[in-house]
Amino acid sequence: MNMVELDNLDVKILTHLQSDSRKSFQEIARNCLTSVPTIKSRVDRLTELGVIRKFTLDIDYSKLGVSEAILLVNAKPIAVNRIAQELMGLEEVKELYITSDSDAAIVSRIAGDLQHIISIQDRINLTDVNNIRVISVKSLFRKDATIPLASSSITLTCAYCEKKVTGNAVRKKFDDKDYFFCCDTCEGEFEKKYAKLIAKV
Repeated sequence: MNMVELDNLDVKILTHLQSDSRKSFQEIARNCLTSVPTIKSRVDRLTELGVIRKFTLDIDYSKLGVSEAILLVNAKPIAVNRIAQELMGLEEVKELYITSDSDAAIVSRIAGDLQHIISIQDRINLTDVNNIRVISVKSLFRKDATIPLASSSITLTCAYCEKKVTGNAVRKKFDDKDYFFCCDTCEGEFEKKYAKLIAKV
């Protein structure tokens, strides 16, 4: 898999879209101190590279009376791919992962009518399946979609000293704008400088 290098602006754009994919390019441009055409071209590029796969909604299914559950399938290695393909063909399956853990070779998130969820095991070929469990989700859950800033595929520079950030970046908001720093010291110095600039306005 080819890793995509992202700069500070790419990371800021993705952070804004992760928090709310409905944000307009104008709003993102204002928060990132750049132009709307720049934001559009960056989003187009990230989409073409496959970093952004789609814009979607985060729906609270419980408010619509839709049940959610986690399906765990323990199967023999020869059957894992076949079962995964069968599950992907079911509309109730919303996410599916093949794990390296022999106790849960397939993990998937399923949503829909409770009776349909329970009947999933009757709609797939259970040959070479050791065990199958459906665990009901009783409370709302959230996925952490934050960007791994320490990843070697992302190039960040400190907003204060402009050195390349190695390790975990310090992220701080100033007037709803995201800034990244290499350390707490740079973040503190930037905050002092920012406060002086605001005082002069």
